[in-house]
Amino acid sequence: MTYLIEPEIVLLLSGPVSAGKTTLRDLLLARYVFGSIRSSAYLRELAAKQTTGTARHDLQELGDGLDRKTDYRWVLDDVALPAMEATTHIRRWLFDAVRKKRQVEHFRDQFKQRVFHLHLTAPETVLRERYESRLRENGDPVRGAYERAVVHENEHESRSLIAIADAVIETHPQNIDDVLASTMNSIRHKLLM
Repeated sequence: MTYLIEPEIVLLLSGPVSAGKTTLRDLLLARYVFGSIRSSAYLRELAAKQTTGTARHDLQELGDGLDRKTDYRWVLDDVALPAMEATTHIRRWLFDAVRKKRQVEHFRDQFKQRVFHLHLTAPETVLRERYESRLRENGDPVRGAYERAVVHENEHESRSLIAIADAVIETHPQNIDDVLASTMNSIRHKLLM
């Protein structure tokens, strides 16, 4: 299928677990006109069809299988492009979150200079505290959970994307409004280039 989509910008978020990607995504969607591209929703739907688990690890494994099968194109071909084609009036798109270098490359090949890759990060102690706090809020076991999350290959690859990002924002000690302002300033700069 040929897609004739020319967005104004495609914002790719990356970063370690608990860096603030979801919080930033929610604020961008609430305060600015962005279309949302979410691979996790696609993976959950696919997992339900295949009657596999929908826990974090299960979805990571399902995504890894799709990566191998499609040369990492599934996030672009099966998630992003269909969403954009279905909602052509939206000109700004937000994808949270890219996890592999090859995924970023496919977006750049498709949308060229319209791609803006933003990497969020925070000190390790802050990431752990945020992750464990979220588990406690959900009533999930905390012991060893962070260690299991960060040893997964996806986490290593996601963290390595800092090296190819267009901009990097530390989400600590900034508050979320400062992170949002930095993000929008970076996007405005990109759009003026």
